[in-house]
Amino acid sequence: MNNEFIQLNQVTKNFKDPASDIYFQALRGIDLHIKQGTLSSIIGPSGAGKSTLLNILGGMTKPSTGTVIVDELPIHSLDEAGMNHYRRNITGFLWQLPERNLLPHLTAEDNITYSMEVAGYPKNKREKRVKELLHAVGLYDRKKHKLGQLSGGEAQRISLAVALANEPKLLLADEPTGELDSETTMEIISYLQQLNRDDGITIVVVTHDNRFERMSEQSFNILDVTIAGLRRSVKSDGKDWRDVVREEISVVNQFGQVKIPNRLIEKYNISGYLRFVEDDETGRIYIEPVDHN
Repeated sequence: MNNEFIQLNQVTKNFKDPASDIYFQALRGIDLHIKQGTLSSIIGPSGAGKSTLLNILGGMTKPSTGTVIVDELPIHSLDEAGMNHYRRNITGFLWQLPERNLLPHLTAEDNITYSMEVAGYPKNKREKRVKELLHAVGLYDRKKHKLGQLSGGEAQRISLAVALANEPKLLLADEPTGELDSETTMEIISYLQQLNRDDGITIVVVTHDNRFERMSEQSFNILDVTIAGLRRSVKSDGKDWRDVVREEISVVNQFGQVKIPNRLIEKYNISGYLRFVEDDETGRIYIEPVDHN
């Protein structure tokens, strides 16, 4: 049985600059495969294509080319009705700024209730669900508070409750800790880990925060609008995330190009040319620098 919940194959996204009518590429040849029930992060600098990729995963925009399959749904070819159903019932969004999740004139519990109403969540189940979510994020005692009465961390936790209101299968988080201090950042990461562990919800976080790298099962590196590499958990010697052993994997694109990790470039002073050495006995290929002078 194929348990790949997200499958992106050769996805590109082009935008046109209205001032010059020139097209520019926001994503190039993205291949991405994520299993159901995993916590994954997509990490890269500003302008690398993170937000564009998130918007495609969330059904906010369609790719220019390529295929996007989420929960066996062909997101790239859904009509507007199908896309609305996908956004309301399959996905939940946690944005960097709580204002994008919360209406300032509503209380915390009313924000969660409103999200359920929009998604068509059964009316007879809303009150119980709201109570569960407020307890889950540890803010039941703040249920009557509005956005302006909450701290940054509290607002983001209520935002998480709103994102989970419709019981989505996929939670997408866009720089969820970008505006938070270190202590609150670790708190939010802990909530996401617990949510993934206890409820088995598939979570994808796009961020520039490298702290997510070791705290997610797999971390994709996005660079120059394409996936350049992957770091994933191999084994853990304990419950502490610091005990997790990671391996680093490069991605070979459709043109046979591969990105060598910067630490290896620096460690072995790689520049110019490389030699590929085949070992027929072991079936392995070795890469070594070549002096081209």
